[in-house]
Amino acid sequence: MTPALRVEQVRVAGGDGRILLDIDRLEVSAGQSVALRGPSGAGKSTLLHVLSGLVRPAQGRVVWGDTDLTALSQDARAAFRRQTLGLIFQDSHLFEELSALGNAALASAFAPRADRKALRDGAAGWLARLGLGTEGLRAVDSFSGGERQRIAVARALAGSPAVILADEPTAALDRGNADTLGADLVAAATAGGCTLIVVTHDAALAGRMRASRGGGRKLLPTSGGWAGRHGARPGARGARPDAGHGPRSGHRLRRGGEARQRCAQEWADHSRTRP
Repeated sequence: MTPALRVEQVRVAGGDGRILLDIDRLEVSAGQSVALRGPSGAGKSTLLHVLSGLVRPAQGRVVWGDTDLTALSQDARAAFRRQTLGLIFQDSHLFEELSALGNAALASAFAPRADRKALRDGAAGWLARLGLGTEGLRAVDSFSGGERQRIAVARALAGSPAVILADEPTAALDRGNADTLGADLVAAATAGGCTLIVVTHDAALAGRMRASRGGGRKLLPTSGGWAGRHGARPGARGARPDAGHGPRSGHRLRRGGEARQRCAQEWADHSRTRP
């Protein structure tokens, strides 16, 4: 079941006390799509990481359905992400020495044995839908930028998440590949009835989200806060850029089975253990 989102009185501060994000209230209905737009430094990525539980705010509540992420322990937030969210980072964060399928099905390496086949089947299915069904065993270091992002999308969708959170998914792509990936992402969310929240500078992607998912919304920063279109509630104030979260770009697996496992575990731990 896709949960609705409610954010109330959320504030995130940096280590030096600066306010990175300040939100009075934000509501997103189950199955809705929202494009978070605005200049660099508006706090868009910070907001996305708060919504995923990767960053715990200094105050306020982030409630998905009946689950208040801010009240959960670190391990409980990680479990919620695994069960509910699909995360797409600006950089695809693929392991270069794994195949397309190995990357897309990475979560199966850390899932309970009973869940592993479903995750691998889901990953293979999404690779096929995204046009990479015949490339599953090919090493990802031979893929183009657009193909790599489609693998990252397949990885995010392999577990059939109720919510998709994407941070600038088309930023590193040329116009043609950006349009293709944007169409694939919106179609995937629509087909699955997912809530889709995307940080983007891409006006074409934001427009596609509104056109393809009637009732889609766009949030834009203003001098007094964030103003919404298509029924959005007021949002973030006084936001500053964050340092970004996610595995290191270009990270490569070390040789050897045990080393490979440690490296993959490092990727998973990075997603699970944000404060």
